[in-house]
Amino acid sequence: MATLIVFHEVEDGEHWAKAWKPGPGSRHELFAQIGVSARTFKNPEHPNSVGLILEVPDMERFQAFMASDEARQAMEEDRLKVDTLRMLGEFTP
Repeated sequence: MATLIVFHEVEDGEHWAKAWKPGPGSRHELFAQIGVSARTFKNPEHPNSVGLILEVPDMERFQAFMASDEARQAMEEDRLKVDTLRMLGEFTP
């Protein structure tokens, strides 16, 4: 299991947050399709600065998903500024 910290800017933090509300079509449901669980975060002083902690059981599957049209469409719908996307993977020194 890999733990990732992902952070990026979005055009509208409230719009982005609504996509993560539990229920049919939520981003939680989208990621659950590949076994990934997510915790969501917003910067209270800069609400368009958002992040995730992801628990990823299969990195190859995750990377393939992130390169898919489905993921690209979701990022576009969520108004994610893709050029600001940063990802950190946990490591053991």
